[in-house]
Parts: sequence; C-alpha cells; structure tokens
Amino acid sequence: RLSGWRAPRSSAASRERHEAYMLLRLAIIATLGLASALRPTPTHLASTHSQPALSRRALLPALAAAATVRPSPALAADALEQHTTGSYQVTFGAPAGWPVSEQELQGSRYLYIATDPAEPDSANVVLTFQPLAADYTSLGSFGTQQLVGNSLMPQCADRSGGGCTLEGYGIEGKMLGTDTLKGAYTYDYTIQQTGKAPRHLRTLFAVQTEEGRGRRLVTLTAQCYESKYAELKPMFQKVLESYSTSLK
Repeated sequence: RLSGWRAPRSSAASRERHEAYMLLRLAIIATLGLASALRPTPTHLASTHSQPALSRRALLPALAAAATVRPSPALAADALEQHTTGSYQVTFGAPAGWPVSEQELQGSRYLYIATDPAEPDSANVVLTFQPLAADYTSLGSFGTQQLVGNSLMPQCADRSGGGCTLEGYGIEGKMLGTDTLKGAYTYDYTIQQTGKAPRHLRTLFAVQTEEGRGRRLVTLTAQCYESKYAELKPMFQKVLESYSTSLK
C-alpha cells in the first residue's frame, strides 16, 4: 500500500458515483502493479489457432522488480499474436512469443497477462474483466474521459491542493495524452515510484453490454519500463488497436 495515496472522498449523496470510482480504482491499482501478492496461474490462454480457453473477470498482478534492464530483441510493429477469451467474447493481441497466463480473482474478476519472457517485470500486456451493474451501460457512467483519466493518476492528500510528487509521497504520475478508439477511452501516461524504474503505460477502458444492460468493465493495458518504451511504442499501439468484442 502506498503511503499518502488515497481515493478522493465520494459524496454521501452519490453512492452510484462512489461505486463507479471504486470499480475504476480496482482496475487502476492492478494496472500500477500494487497487487504484488498475486501470481498468474500457469494455464495458458488459447490463441486463435487453438481451442479458446473459458475464462472470466479482472485485474493485473505485479511482478517482482528487476535490478537491471537487459535489452530484449527488437520487436516488429506487426508481430502480434491474437488471443481469444472464450465466454468473455473478447479478442486481443499480445507480442508474439510472450506467454499468456490467466487468473480468477476475488469478486468475480478475471485477468489475462502476457509478459516479456526475457525479463517479465520489464514489459507486459494485461486484459482485465470485472462485472458491472446493469445500469452501467457506457463509459459515461464513470464520468467524462478527463475524469476517468484523472483517476488513473495517483491521488494524494495535500492541503496545498498539489498532486503527488516523488519528494512528498514517493510516487507521481503524468498524463501524456488521451484519445478514443472503437468507442473506448485510451490513455498514455507514466508512473514513477521512488526506488523503482519509471513505467510507461497505455490503457484502454471499455464497457461490455448485452441487450442494453451493462455486463463488464474491460481494461487492456500495455506497460513497460520507460527506458524500453521507444522500442515498444509501435507494438503497444497495435495492442490497443487489436481489442475487439462481439458484445456491444
């Protein structure tokens, strides 16, 4: 748990907004690697060339930090392997040769994680699912794109109104850009923690619905050490572009 990093207080009159925020926070905590006690199971996700694996639910485990960064072979921008998620009806791409594992988590959440085999902590792609109430029918249920983006940034209690800083709280984030893709919100940002390698993240948020009712919050995140981002940037863009679902 990060000292000083707290969720903004929700209005007592806005229980639904608070629930929406907490759903986002679960995904964000996972994306930032705070669920360090979790480890993916060795069950491998089926590619589109084999029988799809049955699966469910969301969030991302952190892997132990490495002391040094070893260069990995350069990856072609189109070297993606497509994967399916069975009953979740989502297809996504991960770099070819990165093994994909899956894990069911508490609270009906499920995740898939693909890691760089040369150095697992240096780069990964994570797809997460978590159930939604039926009235969460769009990303607008969570607020504007800017509001959702703000929630990706570490939140620190600061009387002066300032944000998190390495000097004051040991963590800081920077939003570099936002966009939309296939109706989803996408974000480009960095997170740095004291004593750890800075990380560069690309995240997609989407809502799955069925017959007009909310089903799941889906996040797809590609992240790596900042020192590797220039190499992996074209790949990460294609990872986000690869997201598709048969549920609308």
